[in-house]
Amino acid sequence: MKKKTWLMTGVALSSAFLLAACGNGGDKGSNTKQTTGDKTGTITVWSAFSGPDLENYQKTINRYNDTNPAYKVKMVPMKADTLKQKLTTAGKSGKGLPDIAELASEQLPYYKDLGVLDSWDSLIKDSDINAKQYVPAAWEIGTLDGKQYGVPDKMDTWVMYYNKDLVDKYASGALDDGIVTYAEVEKAGEAAKKDGIYATSNDWASQNFMNIYLQMGGKWRDGDGKFNIDNKTAKKAWGEWKNLYSKGYVVPSGKDAVKAFMNGKVIFNPEGTWMLSQYQEIKDFEWGETLTLQWDENKVVNASGAGQFAIFKTNDGRSKNLEKGMVDFLTWLQSNQDEIVKSGANPTSLAMQDNEAYTKLPQSFLVTDEKAQKAITINTDPGMSPFMTAFDPKGMDMLDGKADINDTFTKIQQTVESQIAK
Repeated sequence: MKKKTWLMTGVALSSAFLLAACGNGGDKGSNTKQTTGDKTGTITVWSAFSGPDLENYQKTINRYNDTNPAYKVKMVPMKADTLKQKLTTAGKSGKGLPDIAELASEQLPYYKDLGVLDSWDSLIKDSDINAKQYVPAAWEIGTLDGKQYGVPDKMDTWVMYYNKDLVDKYASGALDDGIVTYAEVEKAGEAAKKDGIYATSNDWASQNFMNIYLQMGGKWRDGDGKFNIDNKTAKKAWGEWKNLYSKGYVVPSGKDAVKAFMNGKVIFNPEGTWMLSQYQEIKDFEWGETLTLQWDENKVVNASGAGQFAIFKTNDGRSKNLEKGMVDFLTWLQSNQDEIVKSGANPTSLAMQDNEAYTKLPQSFLVTDEKAQKAITINTDPGMSPFMTAFDPKGMDMLDGKADINDTFTKIQQTVESQIAK
């Protein structure tokens, strides 16, 4: 059986809102007030991390601080909503701002359009922070209007876990090319249903939707630049999931899809790379990780989020020394993400391809394999956050018939329109 190099089999291995730096960090920053001197200090970082992500990122920062840099890094975790509120308020006033802010990919253009961001261009000129060092898709989303407003951090991606034993039994050959299509899932469902095995699961509705929607050629904006999700492609995309659900091939509403997979009852489990820590507890069967479900094997699309380090305009002044300290930290981070990736994240820095511990992890195929890397599509539309909030409570209702697909998409469109400018 021919396997692609990035297809992880037999791996019984035992929101994306990320870092933001706050505070005055030893020397205060600004795009207008520059000071000099030999002061040392702290680059304070706000974070929306929690759980294993928070623990692993803190370990990474501790390692950096142990190198005795001129500017040490301090991380302050908070809830994602709190982080966004504080950054928006401080950004408008120009006071009390972070030294660095780590934004979700769709937030970067939002803050840029508010006019509160500085570009990195003058800070990273002639440094090792440049396009050649990062996954192209992750670097490019930080480039807005010809300036670099974001420096990539880690990626969290919607992929697909699979039960190797169940694949061999009910979907033999489906993974030969590393791509599992909806047609192959339907075929597996027909074979497995009689044994009480589900072909797939719908644990996070909006993630499954955005992948198949993009795979079918869907766009978030219409020809006039207006966010538009009330369209034929969107309804067709979710109609495909309704088809699978109505035939009994999807873990039903009310059942825990993650537990069902861990208990050996699901063949293909679309989930996030962040599930690695939990799935490492599986002992009863071999599992693997590959690209998420695909509509067309010849047009592979895999949605992802990639955090972006950004700097806000501030009235408080930012010294050259502080700016150098910020660049030094991000440069060091390129090849020192060993702890960060343990909870399932992927680095955006290509330097980690030389890290053997990382390349042995199941999610690494997204970066180490050229085909998989090219399939990565990073969410950047500011309308995505309100869309996901509106879609998720209704996603399963549309599948099990509690909500009409046509009417629901119209209502979701109206909700999103009321929350975004255009």
